[in-house]
Amino acid sequence: MAILRGTAAGREGPLKGVTVELKDERFQTVYSAVSGADGGFALEAPEGRYPFLTAVRDYGEKYLEYWAQNVPVRDGEALRVRIDALEVYGLHAFTVKGAANALLVYFRPMSLCRFQAGEGDIAPELKEENIEVEVDGQRSRVYVCDRVREYAGGAGFLTAYLIQVSVPGRAGDWRRVDLTVRDREGAFGCAALFR
Repeated sequence: MAILRGTAAGREGPLKGVTVELKDERFQTVYSAVSGADGGFALEAPEGRYPFLTAVRDYGEKYLEYWAQNVPVRDGEALRVRIDALEVYGLHAFTVKGAANALLVYFRPMSLCRFQAGEGDIAPELKEENIEVEVDGQRSRVYVCDRVREYAGGAGFLTAYLIQVSVPGRAGDWRRVDLTVRDREGAFGCAALFR
């Protein structure tokens, strides 16, 4: 067994009572922990990689979820979970052969305000200045931010974003991407992707 440690926080600081869950490929919870008064959590699970990790408290009322994908659980690994009224879902990163030494990052942001208002497309409007990316712990520059219309089956069409960001070394060597988005009202959403 190994312990994945971390902290959970919101806009005002550390958050108690955030449920942090490791999930399998069917999104079923396999291990979980709850953050304490200082926002800290310690999630015990067999060492390895897990397809998904979510963290949430008061879902759909005050907060949306934090997501991480391909999460390594091993002693010494730590996560900084931050939740607010935005959510970043479906985070993916990839390179294009023969293109610039950069990383393309795809994600679908969601807004609690738009969800509560019953809007069909709940994505916030984002521009380069609303997006922060870290690749392997180093701040990246957002070169391009393109809005994408994504077909979502019975749900119709949703808004996603495709951005191109700088990388600290060779684009194909990245190990972790952390993404934070902010709307005009200051709400934020965060996600992480491990390789």
